[in-house]
Amino acid sequence: SFNVNEIIAVEDLYDEVAAATNTPIIIFNGELDRIRSGYYPKIFYPRLGKIADRFLPKFEAAYYIHNFKGRCPAVLFRAYPGPWQVLRRDLKTGEVTDVIHTQDTQPTLKEVALEIIPKYY
Repeated sequence: SFNVNEIIAVEDLYDEVAAATNTPIIIFNGELDRIRSGYYPKIFYPRLGKIADRFLPKFEAAYYIHNFKGRCPAVLFRAYPGPWQVLRRDLKTGEVTDVIHTQDTQPTLKEVALEIIPKYY
């Protein structure tokens, strides 16, 4: 499970080592969406709130998959350097059937769920 101290340690590593040497940092399954979305309230996690505002915008997603379940199944996908894609899933089989949306910048999960996916179901 995710521990908020992990991303704080990553930011410290970036500030102390990576920024000065222009060295990339790779994070696997870092729960960045939860931090970006405000899942952790800034009042209880002030340092995490600052990280969301200041540090996370520096990240470039290399590979990203987020599954949307329910009556409109879809996937938000990216493989760097390609664009962000929303893929529709077949209602019965769950198999990806086609690309329904593409853009160069990362959409929020809320945008995908409430604006993009409903247009195609």
